[in-house]
Amino acid sequence: MEKTQPIRLFPENYSIDPNLLVAKRYGTKEMCDIWGAENTFEHSLEVQGQAAQTLHRLHPDIISKEHADEIKNKATLKHIDPNRIRELEEKTNHDVISINKSLEEVISKEAATHVHKAKTSADTTQPAKALQLKKSVEVIANTTETLRDIVLERSLAWKDVPHMVQTHLYDALPSTLGRAFAHYAESLQKGLEFLRYVYNKSIIGKWGDATGDHHSATALGINGMKLQEEYCRDLGIGWSIAPAQVPALEFEADIIYALARITETANNLADYIRVGRGDDRSIFIYNNPKKAKGSSAMPHKDSHNGNPTAEEQMGSICNLMRGFMTTALCNCKMDYGRDLTASADMRIVLEDAFKCLDHGLRRMTNVAHYIEPKIDNCIERVKRTNGVVTSQQVMTYLTDHRRTKQPMTRSEAHDLTAKLAHYAWDNKIPFIDVVLLNQAITSRLDESTLREITDPLKYIGQSKEIIQTVFDKYHKERII
Repeated sequence: MEKTQPIRLFPENYSIDPNLLVAKRYGTKEMCDIWGAENTFEHSLEVQGQAAQTLHRLHPDIISKEHADEIKNKATLKHIDPNRIRELEEKTNHDVISINKSLEEVISKEAATHVHKAKTSADTTQPAKALQLKKSVEVIANTTETLRDIVLERSLAWKDVPHMVQTHLYDALPSTLGRAFAHYAESLQKGLEFLRYVYNKSIIGKWGDATGDHHSATALGINGMKLQEEYCRDLGIGWSIAPAQVPALEFEADIIYALARITETANNLADYIRVGRGDDRSIFIYNNPKKAKGSSAMPHKDSHNGNPTAEEQMGSICNLMRGFMTTALCNCKMDYGRDLTASADMRIVLEDAFKCLDHGLRRMTNVAHYIEPKIDNCIERVKRTNGVVTSQQVMTYLTDHRRTKQPMTRSEAHDLTAKLAHYAWDNKIPFIDVVLLNQAITSRLDESTLREITDPLKYIGQSKEIIQTVFDKYHKERII
């Protein structure tokens, strides 16, 4: 099987303008190509051009094909200087008016009479934002799918590597190293499925005028509801039948939650790997051929091929996303039909959320691709328990009437195996040796059975079957 490759933040030898990055540091080329002031101008002009096309298609008596085509062809930064838009905004203090005026300056006077016809500002900004959100969700989906596939491949590759699972920070039950990765891969998949729901249901544009009631369309003698539907269909985005001046801001909260959910899973994965790389657990080694320094003050840390910066950065992005989630939920409170309390913060939140998350996820594709197990350490962590972690299986056998003619009650078996496990652990004696000295057990189960069921390297439940099932179900699945 060909291994899935990690995704770079930027193409090789590509130089990014740091001003396009969050804090001049975080982002990817794909997200920088979608967001930022000039890309927002471009999307706003694109929807203005589409508005003219849709209006002509439905009502050629209102706007001719010649004028609709002229508007569409000139509604681009290839014909409009973004600095002219900024210059006009300094005078008007209004972004959409400035975009419209700059468009009017590059087309004929006759065509200019149709710019922004039957629209309010949100009939441009909301569809433009929806296009940016749609493209951004597609990018995040691809990056998350790549991370999921790499994690699935690691899971399958390590299905035979022994591993000790801890609960509450105590050694709990033996499993295989790949099992946790199947868990995180499936969680990423469920995040992707919710992202798909959001992609289909919560990316919403509009063309409904200042309160969503199609006043201007009615004044033109046309069906505004039909116009809005066709306009959004042409743009490939959703719409609300009954928006206010903007669609309900719960839709934007949906999007942020979908990103936050994926972030939480990626952070759990990152933390699992980070702890596994640490000296106390020491079950992973990071084998990225691009060697990294560990510390400016501690040269010995170079042996670890750098600190787990990507994993810890994922934690920072997770904290940030939780804050964004709070902001998005607070914004859901909006006076009908419109106020601007959610405007400024979401200009920041949406752009930064997508840039930071894509950055973090791509770094995690690199980490997941290059980590390898320290197999000897994995085996040692299972064996160090002296087999006491199999006490559950011994207890289960003692209560099973199919395996013994004198089954114990659950409480009897629990108390007995707990006592023996405690003794074996405290005295560093193999659990099997303690079990074989107990007549209450040996009278019920023979020695060969007891040796078999107290081998911690064999007591792994259905971990391998779970890994294979998750891999077969989700590997390479595309959700959009």
